[in-house]
Amino acid sequence: MTERHLPPPLRFLLAARRSELQGLEALAGTCELVVRISALVHALQKERGYSNLTLCSPPGRLQPTLAGLSQDAESVEAQARQFLDGEAADSAQGSGRARLLNCIAFALFRLDELPALRRHVRDRSVPVEDADSRFTQVIGSLLAVVFEAADSALDPGVTRILVALLNFMQGKELSGQERACGVTGFTAGYFTDTQKARMLGLAANQRRSFDTYAHYAEGAALQCWAELQQQDPPVQRMRDMAQHTSSEQRVEGTLAELWFNLSTARIDAMRDVESLLAEALAQQCNRRIAETRQELNDRRLLLSRYADHASGRAPSMLYSVQSRVVDTPPPDGVGSELKRSILDMMREQTLRLQRTDDALNAVRGALDEKKRIDRAKLLLISHYGLTEQAAHERLQRAAMDAGLALADVARQVIGQLGSQSGG
Repeated sequence: MTERHLPPPLRFLLAARRSELQGLEALAGTCELVVRISALVHALQKERGYSNLTLCSPPGRLQPTLAGLSQDAESVEAQARQFLDGEAADSAQGSGRARLLNCIAFALFRLDELPALRRHVRDRSVPVEDADSRFTQVIGSLLAVVFEAADSALDPGVTRILVALLNFMQGKELSGQERACGVTGFTAGYFTDTQKARMLGLAANQRRSFDTYAHYAEGAALQCWAELQQQDPPVQRMRDMAQHTSSEQRVEGTLAELWFNLSTARIDAMRDVESLLAEALAQQCNRRIAETRQELNDRRLLLSRYADHASGRAPSMLYSVQSRVVDTPPPDGVGSELKRSILDMMREQTLRLQRTDDALNAVRGALDEKKRIDRAKLLLISHYGLTEQAAHERLQRAAMDAGLALADVARQVIGQLGSQSGG
């Protein structure tokens, strides 16, 4: 009996399972997109870091290296764009992914600004702070795509890895921002009070991101991170040095390059963790697709045999959920036995879907926190006319002053300002 000849309840049981398989196959494509974005973010972080160092150094000496890093980033970007072209053409998978696709559109808009920024850096016609801010905006738009990918994933195992990857990428990005701030301060020979506060905030937020990562990560990626943390002491010593500088207590400007090299070695080593997470992500997707495809085939065969047996066309020699031979005529007839078996299947599928929802809710806590922080920043921007970075720094200062987590301060801001805006 073909699937289209099955009774309607059986067809819809199979349709539900087939929908899960299609969702996982679409999710595999989304995960591949995340891996490509991770590579692009890393390339842009390297280019941003060297752009900052170049703009803080005498003309000429660092230009060739920067040109090579820009070419590397352009190559990775071209590969990501080629993949995205395929995503845009596949409109059949667009349903339910509007937020993700919208984020991709915004990221592409930001990426289109890079050629002009590179010319300004090459010509040294842009202040280092502006160049850093504009690179950071591009990277932030790409991280938003990773967030939406994690938020749209419906498999708990895949979502867990995506949440771990997102938080690790955020921690790595904060490390890159700290590298830029340190280059500026050490080049000047001292750090202003504002720069010191920013350095402290960036270090604290790195710890939070990496702690969240460690909560969700497993296996080789977690072990690799534990080993990489042994590189932190030299960076921490220079962080402490920065806090003790002032206009009266200066340090040698040549320390900027030492700080840059130490920070860069640390950030480049983090790429190994991202690679392990990408590998784990691909393995989890492939495993779940194979499992679901096999379960669908098994369920299709079983239901077909049930239907054939119920119609009297063929004995099946199958055991029902109640562990009795289906060939043996039940006291109340084959129809009742089939009905009970199908009901058991539907109950089992309902319970499995509920367990999946529960597991998803358990791993989405970190995503919900980010949503609150983003909502609070938007309210601060709307009410006070702040930039995105200024809004984030206001939240950071409030969190440090009150000794609270950033998400808790965001909740307070939403409570205070959200009611005023009717949000």
